[in-house]
Amino acid sequence: MESLMQKIEYKVAKDDLLRQCRKREKVFKRMFIYNVMANHDIQVTQIGRFFKRNHASIINGLKTYNNLKSSKDAELISVLTDYMEFFEQYDIKKIEYSIRKDVENATTFRDIGIMRKRLENNLYYDLKRKKNGGK
Repeated sequence: MESLMQKIEYKVAKDDLLRQCRKREKVFKRMFIYNVMANHDIQVTQIGRFFKRNHASIINGLKTYNNLKSSKDAELISVLTDYMEFFEQYDIKKIEYSIRKDVENATTFRDIGIMRKRLENNLYYDLKRKKNGGK
């Protein structure tokens, strides 16, 4: 079985997470990996060295991730679904959504982007039931 660091190095290289980039998707993925590393007793200074960032940036990322996670941020969850499965970290419950409710409540392009991510990750329970022949 692969070690944790091998998995982290693979994902970081695959998604180019060492590069200075503020795109929300990459920031969420970096913060998730900070959290995985911190939960496995890796010090923030070591995490900072690995990501070529100051330890204060790592602490801020950990706080932000935990705040978003506790508020069950929809965009965070949809972006990190594959990461949670890859790292077998199910600390955020896989939430399923109603496409009908999302369509009714969508007011911005960001809401539409979140819906698209949920569709890609198969998180709509009402669509799953129709595929399986149920009501």
